[in-house]
Amino acid sequence: MPRSTIFQSILVPLDGSPLAEQAVPLAAGLARRAGSKLRLALVHQRLAAAHNDAAAATSLELAARKSEHAYLHGFADTLRAGGTEVASVVTLSGLTGPSLAAHVQDLGIDLVVMATHGRGGLQRAWLGSVADYLVRSLDVPVLLVRPGEKGAPGLAEPGKGQILVPLDGSPLAEQVLEPATELAKTLDAEMVLLQVVQPVLMGEGMMPTAPSAYDQELTELSREVAQDYVRDVAERLREQGLRASGVAVIGWSVAGSILSAARPGQAAVVALATHGRAGLRRLALGSVADKLVRGADVPVLVYRPSKVTQSKPKPSSPRSSDRRLAAKERG
Repeated sequence: MPRSTIFQSILVPLDGSPLAEQAVPLAAGLARRAGSKLRLALVHQRLAAAHNDAAAATSLELAARKSEHAYLHGFADTLRAGGTEVASVVTLSGLTGPSLAAHVQDLGIDLVVMATHGRGGLQRAWLGSVADYLVRSLDVPVLLVRPGEKGAPGLAEPGKGQILVPLDGSPLAEQVLEPATELAKTLDAEMVLLQVVQPVLMGEGMMPTAPSAYDQELTELSREVAQDYVRDVAERLREQGLRASGVAVIGWSVAGSILSAARPGQAAVVALATHGRAGLRRLALGSVADKLVRGADVPVLVYRPSKVTQSKPKPSSPRSSDRRLAAKERG
């Protein structure tokens, strides 16, 4: 089975809760298949002083740290007994997000796997804000798992399942292809590239609800251009020995169309790039990534590229769909 060359070190942040622990089986399975080292980390939350009693506060702190140490090492021993190599177990101090981000950088972590609160009423849980912080701060991919009542989704069997990669034709979106490719190799999964083409409205002020409100010919031409694009990207991946295909679909909602394609039992993981920090005070992950993380029933690999390099395209003759689309727009 192909071995991953990127995910050599995988970090799972824990907080002692069953919710956070639901990310462990996925991370452990990836580590075993990729031959990677698994690392566990917990950020100690300093306790408030008990009635300004310094001695009592110190005693509580020592007891909490001892309990956290025993928890992490007990978890590591269980994983090792199951055949997972656990390279390090550490309790950190400080603010949770920055402490974990610094730990990732110091140890050269290649992938972070963690649970996030998703839809449920856990909006104040640290895992939600910390996951958001790490996605916006790290230059390595973060694999997010939305816990469920019956546990988080696990790994697909080798050779089954798909890595669904939403693209939009931009160099930024394509930056996720490298970690997605390594994940596909690790899981022996097919890569399915998806571009969602929103209908082209017939005029300003039209409500995008009725089928008659958009230009069907121009929309179909846009879909054909997108289909050519994802097929070309898939062909490049097949040249690397991967199983890959591409499809362009028409949909009013980009996130909704991706979620419809990310059906459990078919898609194993959704992988996408996000623009991260810039100008996203309302939706830190970006609207599409945010909706996928909160709504997908499969793990979501989110990657914020540190920089986007524009690759120079190979010269080629314009496709008929490109020519017809340009003519339609001019006319």
